[in-house]
Amino acid sequence: MKMLFGMDEQVHHFKVTGEIIPDDLVVLKQSLFQFFDSHPAFTILDLSEITLQVPDFELQNALTKISTMAQAKGLHLSVAQTDIEAKLAKQTVLEMALIKELDVLRAKVELREKISNDLKEIIEQNQTLKETINQKLDAAKNKNAGVLNPLIEKLWSER
Repeated sequence: MKMLFGMDEQVHHFKVTGEIIPDDLVVLKQSLFQFFDSHPAFTILDLSEITLQVPDFELQNALTKISTMAQAKGLHLSVAQTDIEAKLAKQTVLEMALIKELDVLRAKVELREKISNDLKEIIEQNQTLKETINQKLDAAKNKNAGVLNPLIEKLWSER
C-alpha cells in the first residue's frame, strides 16, 4: 500500500494506491486517527485505485471506524471508493461543511426568535403587573390619606 498526501486550499487529500492487506488497514486507521488529532477541517480519503487482498467487509468496517472518529471530532471527511466519487470528493466534503454551517445558522435564527418572543412576553407581563400595582396604589390612596401613603409613593417612585 502506498499513501500519498496532498493539500488543495484547505482540503487535505489522501490517495491510497496498490494492494491492501490486513496490516495495511490497521496502519491506515492509526495514521488517520493520529492525523485527525490535528483537527483538519476537510479531508478526502481516495481509495479508488486500491486492490483488495482482504474481504470487503473488513475494509468497510475500517472505513466506518475512520468515519465515526472524524464525525466524533467534528471533522468533514469524504471517502471515495470509485473513480466517480474521487472526482466529486472535494465538492462532497465542502458541501457537507456548508450543510452543517447552514444547520448551525438555522438554529441560531430559531434561538433568536425564541428569545425575542420570550422577551416580548416578559415585557407584557411586566406592564400588566405595573398597571395592577398602580391600581392598588390608587385605591390605597383613596382609602387612606394617612401617614403611609407618602412613604408608599416615595418607594414606588424610586423603584
